[in-house]
Amino acid sequence: MHPADLQATPEEEPILRCNRCCTPITPQNAVLTETGYRCKDCIRGQQRVFDTSKPMDCVIAFLIAAVIAFGGSWLVEPLTYIVILIAAGLGKLIFTATRVALKQRRGKKIDIAILIGATLGASPLLIRLILQMVKANSLNVGGGVNRLFWHIVYLGLVAASAYAQSKGARK
Repeated sequence: MHPADLQATPEEEPILRCNRCCTPITPQNAVLTETGYRCKDCIRGQQRVFDTSKPMDCVIAFLIAAVIAFGGSWLVEPLTYIVILIAAGLGKLIFTATRVALKQRRGKKIDIAILIGATLGASPLLIRLILQMVKANSLNVGGGVNRLFWHIVYLGLVAASAYAQSKGARK
């Protein structure tokens, strides 16, 4: 007996069938795909096909993202508003470098490692600036609010861009 059969209560008789395995499913347990309704077991099986990652891939992806994001964070103060373009480009660079290093392997864990790596890599100079402001007890440490704003923008954009590129590779 298929697990989807056990999930139906007497009030919820299965009225649909999975278009892959023909198992009866209730509307609550059905997942709508581009080709029709599927049971959750078939969806999980299909998602495993797209995860080609190996155990060390997450560490490699994290390190690549952190190093590139950290390097780019040094450009925030001299370039201010141009950092919007730089961050998007660095997100693409993180994605491309990771894909090359991992030989095109992909998976959700790699996406998360890239997001965390880019976020943490872009953080040290932002944290240093915040600590300087706290120590001076002022927001005006060397144009502090403006610098702070652009560091936050950079962090958000580089992490979001790298993650979006990586996540899009699985679709």
